[in-house]
Amino acid sequence: MSLSVSDLRLRLRQQALVAGFGRVAMQTDSLQLILDEASRVAAEGLDACFAKVLEYLPGDMAFVVRAGVGWSEGVVGHARVGGDLQSPAGYAFRSGKSVVSNHLAGEQRFRTPQLLLDHGIHSAINVLIQSGDGEPFGVLEGDSTDRDDFNEHDVAFLQTLANTLAVAVEAQKRQEAREQLLEEKEALLRENQALLQDKDLLIQEVHHRVKNSLQIVQAILSMQARRLSNPEARQQVEEAAGRVMTIAAVHRRLYDGGSIAATDAGRYLTDLLNEMRGLLPNGDDARALRISVEPLFLAADDITALGLITGELVMNAFKHARGGVGIVVRRDDDTLEIAVADEGDGFPPDFDPAASRGLGMRIVASLADAATGDAIRIDRSAPFGRIIVTMALKNPARTGA
Repeated sequence: MSLSVSDLRLRLRQQALVAGFGRVAMQTDSLQLILDEASRVAAEGLDACFAKVLEYLPGDMAFVVRAGVGWSEGVVGHARVGGDLQSPAGYAFRSGKSVVSNHLAGEQRFRTPQLLLDHGIHSAINVLIQSGDGEPFGVLEGDSTDRDDFNEHDVAFLQTLANTLAVAVEAQKRQEAREQLLEEKEALLRENQALLQDKDLLIQEVHHRVKNSLQIVQAILSMQARRLSNPEARQQVEEAAGRVMTIAAVHRRLYDGGSIAATDAGRYLTDLLNEMRGLLPNGDDARALRISVEPLFLAADDITALGLITGELVMNAFKHARGGVGIVVRRDDDTLEIAVADEGDGFPPDFDPAASRGLGMRIVASLADAATGDAIRIDRSAPFGRIIVTMALKNPARTGA
């Protein structure tokens, strides 16, 4: 069938309208604006005064007029159209076939929706909007009050427009899904951040209570020591009080240092031992304290044992020896070697740390947890007193600079 000049111009305009709609759809982020533009293009391309996008509502077995042009106020966004096979839109939606009705007044195949009757619609075209692989989005419909010659060229135009619209709808759905996932992710991150803050506050409260509890224990032991008349018993209780304060200092330095997963051993020991100077008798806090630790990071269990061992040895050196005290810590495979030297007279010739019944040596041996029997040994080659402890690392993989 040959086309008249006016028909040819209409088909060319329809092609240009579809192409223009595709460009607009690619540049627009709002699905509603895309649907509005599809309705406008459909009406212009069909040389009709009315067009609409019908979105299917599965739960209601009906369509809602999601977008449209030419309709009375309150129709778009609210009006419903039946979605069963007796409805032109319903048939197009369920069969996937286009529906052309050039004489609605005499239509025998379908019932004419009341919406069309109310607006004096004489003819209509309905085509499917197939979005993605799932259920179609709905139907694109062109309506006219005066045309009675909708043909296959009009159907081809409207279906091409509907197909382009379907691609845009699918793209918008994916974008909305991404945005929703992003919002959910951000919400989870905010929730996680709040939980972490609560956890930090709880941990701080626990540390505070531990510190206070240790201070209370130390105060009680000190009070008990002052009430004892037996010098030996008083000394033992005072030493116990001192060890409690050492534990408190180790705990405080560990959890005030930031990360407990990997603590700088050199900085940790320096701060810890300088703090412990306050536990020394008057005058002893001026004695030199030299600390040499190779670049080394330790996990919480290992840094705690290192602090307690070193603190015990240093306090013992300040108590029983003279002059300055030097501490050297180095790593040897999966162990640490802790050497503490003083400037006193050295250990007695018959002193055997492995056989010592002193509480201090027994604490150090227990914390060292070395596999060999010489976890504690005396360096007799040193001109003064020098004791060396080999400490097994519980988390050797976390050590290193």
